[in-house]
Amino acid sequence: GANWQVRIDVEQFQSLADDIRNDYQKLPQITASWRGTRNWMGVEPILVTQLSSFDSDSKRVTGERLYLEAGLTMPNRWTYGFLTPSVKYRSVSYELDSFELLADDSPEVGSLMASLDGGLVFERQTTLGGRLMTQTLEPRAYFLYSEHKDQTGQPDFDSAELTFSYDQLYRDTRFSGNDRIDDANQLSVGVTTRFIDNDTGNETLSASIGQIFYFRDREVRLNQFDPDLTEATSSVAAELTWSPSPAWRVRSSLLYDMEGNNFDAALAQASFMPGDRIIANVGYILREPPPSLVDRPITEQANASVYYPINDSWSVFGAYEYSLEASEMVESMAGFEYDDCCWRVRLLYMRYVDTLVGDMVDFNDPNLERESSFQVQVMLKGMGGFGGRVDELLSDMIRGFTKKP
Repeated sequence: GANWQVRIDVEQFQSLADDIRNDYQKLPQITASWRGTRNWMGVEPILVTQLSSFDSDSKRVTGERLYLEAGLTMPNRWTYGFLTPSVKYRSVSYELDSFELLADDSPEVGSLMASLDGGLVFERQTTLGGRLMTQTLEPRAYFLYSEHKDQTGQPDFDSAELTFSYDQLYRDTRFSGNDRIDDANQLSVGVTTRFIDNDTGNETLSASIGQIFYFRDREVRLNQFDPDLTEATSSVAAELTWSPSPAWRVRSSLLYDMEGNNFDAALAQASFMPGDRIIANVGYILREPPPSLVDRPITEQANASVYYPINDSWSVFGAYEYSLEASEMVESMAGFEYDDCCWRVRLLYMRYVDTLVGDMVDFNDPNLERESSFQVQVMLKGMGGFGGRVDELLSDMIRGFTKKP
């Protein structure tokens, strides 16, 4: 209808690798969200409810979960900025099937959350690269408070702790899924500047930087034995996107730990897409797990990928991932594609390091396995085909690749 959005999911998974546990099945999951435009003197309702039935072929806890989110928000938007106060109550309750490790088969918890999100927009006329630009300066502050409630004994069906990034500054939770209601008392402060081409309206450059200031420890964790998060501030998060021409795009992001005086993460990616489905990428990735984890192995890699149509029918593609700390190849892929009016075929060859989930790669291990595989996709246009996994691999390994119709 006009005021509600209802979604029904039915999901089942089968893992091909023996060391990967099958995800929980959703049989089903029903989500209802209020999407109406009703308001009272600018105050709008917030209402989300989700009923999920989780099952598994493995011997582990299963059952049903009911999540509810209800509250009020008052978005104020002006040409020069915005201010949005919100308050809502979040609750989660379970009816769990009998399981030998369960102390309580009907745990439930609820927590009050309040937030205030505000920002300003300043702009001026300037030039960049000889072109007339509108430059904006957009400071933003976001205060978030959420009550701490003990959630010991609650299962983890579909949740994870979100990877920290600039976007995380303005989220109202640090978890995905609905198995944890996080505690918070924090202030996020950030600023963004944009350069917008006056002739085309395209955003040529965008840069953002910000940080979270925590006023108390975060005690709610995904696993009950994980230590509290005690840092007084988050890493400084920054992002930059630059499009010097329609064909070129440069994107970078970083996380800098002020206390440790080192980078927790860094990414730089340059893409060249001049048209005719030509794609070329080079990139660099540095990652170090957060201080809350005992093992903090640094991952530093360089990558390159390309997709190049030779003519109307034939194309070649490839990707390469290289470990800088080990001076070794991590993953490589090469292949070709034939495409005509009626059918399409792709053949690719992959070579990669094979380890168990959670294991750290030791390139000095003489028994380290390198696996090779061939994959093929055949599609009769208008009738479907097989080998859809190849589309996913290309999208994964070649940034900017999109599935052909």
